[in-house]
Amino acid sequence: MDKIQEVLNEAIKLVEPSKEEEEIVQKATEKTLELIKKEIEKCKVKPQVVLGGSYAKGTWLKGEADIDVFMKFPLDVDKDALEKLAVKIGRTALKDYKPTLRYAEHPYVEAYVNGVRVNIVGCYDVRKGEWKSAADRSPYHTILIKDKFNDELRRETRLLKKFMKGIGIYGAEVAIQGFSGYVCEVLILKYGSFLSTIKEASNFKDRQIISLEKVDEGLIKLHKSPLIILDPIDYRRNLGAAISPENVGKFILASRSFLTHPDIRYFTGIKIVKTLEELKASSLIKNLVAITFKHKPRSVDILWGQLRRSLVHLKRQMELNNFKVFRMACCSDNKRMSAFLYLLEEINLPNEVVKIGPKVFMSKDVERFLLKNQDAKILWIGDDLRIYGLVKRKYPLIRDFLNDLLSKNAPSSGIAPGLISDIEQSFKIHIGDEVLKVAKNKSWLAEVAYGIICKDGFGLRIG
Repeated sequence: MDKIQEVLNEAIKLVEPSKEEEEIVQKATEKTLELIKKEIEKCKVKPQVVLGGSYAKGTWLKGEADIDVFMKFPLDVDKDALEKLAVKIGRTALKDYKPTLRYAEHPYVEAYVNGVRVNIVGCYDVRKGEWKSAADRSPYHTILIKDKFNDELRRETRLLKKFMKGIGIYGAEVAIQGFSGYVCEVLILKYGSFLSTIKEASNFKDRQIISLEKVDEGLIKLHKSPLIILDPIDYRRNLGAAISPENVGKFILASRSFLTHPDIRYFTGIKIVKTLEELKASSLIKNLVAITFKHKPRSVDILWGQLRRSLVHLKRQMELNNFKVFRMACCSDNKRMSAFLYLLEEINLPNEVVKIGPKVFMSKDVERFLLKNQDAKILWIGDDLRIYGLVKRKYPLIRDFLNDLLSKNAPSSGIAPGLISDIEQSFKIHIGDEVLKVAKNKSWLAEVAYGIICKDGFGLRIG
């Protein structure tokens, strides 16, 4: 038996749920449907209830079942009324299971019934192609996969999902911007197996087109993403648009790497102990800066929008003050604590900096420059006839800069308004080994720090 098949045989044991687990999920499904239908009976408008998601398709991963319940509303219900009624039905039906509100194109209800995640989603009862909302396609996705898949394809899909999860690119949510479960199903539908899929992926070209049928070239030109995956039930929709370029690259490189160096770690991920060991050993740890802060609970989708916006603006502020940022990322426990991570060229800058002034011919500008920099250590005229001054740098230390920025100037820093108060009240700055101390108790931070300063082992290292 070759090494690849040996690893795949081992991986299969990790992805296929047991009979006991299937029974638990089935009971949770029956309970959920019973509660939803009971609540719908009290409503004037009675949407049709259908099962969707990985459970309905039989592609859910061992230990990670989720139940998607779609309520298909008549077309004459306006969008606002649909959203409100769908949320009301979901919240009331699952009131004993601590339901929370989540957001995609429109809000939906999430809860855990007997330990199984359940999503209650409103959509329209439309004909194929006559979409009124993004969720309208989902019931058709379920029909497609159930019709086309057999047990073998379901197993191959589970392997692909686990592979994506192991290398950190599984999930379409804004926090990950990776490959959704449906995308994995479409890839298996296209290529026939896990192994065929990663063989194809290892040779993907820029703007690779993946389609089950031949489509019009003009339609393809509308899509600009690195990977173009056309939805089999709506060829105008590009499933690849939601996948970040970085995650497309990770999939390509990890596919190549697995084919040459197969290892079960591609399916299990890197353990936290290994992560901390490699963080400690990295020479770059000394230049890693983490800003941690506590915040009020909110929708994960809203939180990650705020985090990504703030991450970029803080980088801009650092670079305006001459701190060069090599890499950056944000991370969160998705509950009450988040962090920004930055790998800097240097965390401490020289105490002095050269300021470049106007040419000597510009008398008023020269006067203003000299007045503003009268405390300069030295002033001189360059060969270009400009005035130069060696002045004391305001913030030679990144810690001092960030402390002042976040405690005194956060509102003008570009940080998302919804995070400003939380950050001002609770931020902490960790540099170098201080990041390690925080990471020991926060695996979500450790994993992202690892991704910033260590080779990931899934395609970016040889051997």
